[in-house]
Amino acid sequence: MRKLLVVLLAMVPMALWAQFAPAEDQPGTTAMHADSSAFVAWATGCVVERGPMNITNPAAGVASFGTDEDAVGVPGGTMAVVSLGDGGIATLTFRSPICNGEGPDFAVFENGLKNNQTGLWFLELGFVEVSSDGENFFRFPAYCNVQTTTQLGNGSSVDPSLIHNLASKYGAMYGTPFDLDEVPDNPLLDKNHVTHVRIIDVIGNIDPEYCTYDCQGHIINDPWPTPFNSSGMDLDAVGVIHDVEHTPGLGIAENGEEMISIYPNPAHDFIIVETQSIASVLGIELYNVIGQKVLSSTETEIKVSGLEPGVYFIRINCDGIDAVHRIFTERIIIK
Repeated sequence: MRKLLVVLLAMVPMALWAQFAPAEDQPGTTAMHADSSAFVAWATGCVVERGPMNITNPAAGVASFGTDEDAVGVPGGTMAVVSLGDGGIATLTFRSPICNGEGPDFAVFENGLKNNQTGLWFLELGFVEVSSDGENFFRFPAYCNVQTTTQLGNGSSVDPSLIHNLASKYGAMYGTPFDLDEVPDNPLLDKNHVTHVRIIDVIGNIDPEYCTYDCQGHIINDPWPTPFNSSGMDLDAVGVIHDVEHTPGLGIAENGEEMISIYPNPAHDFIIVETQSIASVLGIELYNVIGQKVLSSTETEIKVSGLEPGVYFIRINCDGIDAVHRIFTERIIIK
């Protein structure tokens, strides 16, 4: 019997036993205070698409607490937030693109609260996605090992060490860090030129009709319902740790549009890639909208007449005259 138990335990995915970084007031936490010198910039723009206060009763209306501007700039604390509602979405932009440096690259701030009686936390979670073109978004693999047998009600609290790569893991004025290395590579994502961060409220309802799942297919259980104007995740800010402006020698020029010209666009028979301040073009690749490579070349005049009409992304690898490697990605249309 003992041997059988060991075998059965070995068959259980390790992630079910995983304990991630603990709460902000515990040793080993990854929480980042808003005053940390690691932050070099903050989001400069935010557009929110509100979700309903209660996904099962959409007639009750959408969340309405706060404004889009409350998620711009430095964190404001518990009340200076914008509520997303069930499944609501916030898309943030930045003056200088985020890039992939050593360790975490940005952090998301919410207004989680500690239950001093239990030592656990009231956390309204959110998925985090990134994009380098504002159209194709890629999600951080999120993990949630919170039990799913009993619905967490409004006011319930959880252990942050059961959560990873979900926004709102920490309390007010403490950011949850995200490392771009953890996002799976994709030709449509330039991790050294992330222009958009998208936050999507997790619908904490464990009913399969409404629930949301982590990257392993586990239902995510967080406090629900919260049928108020402050429903859903309450976004405070997004702080940047690594960006193009503050990363010398990264190799992405601020005037990248001036260094590469692609025409005609829309195209029919061919595309010409014209370069300035470029020593050599190492390779040119064309991808369709689902990330499949459809063409590659080292020539700067590319025949595209054999491709189906539609939207494509051209990715250009090159070396500048300063001997720094650069990658440019541009959307093109083929008629």
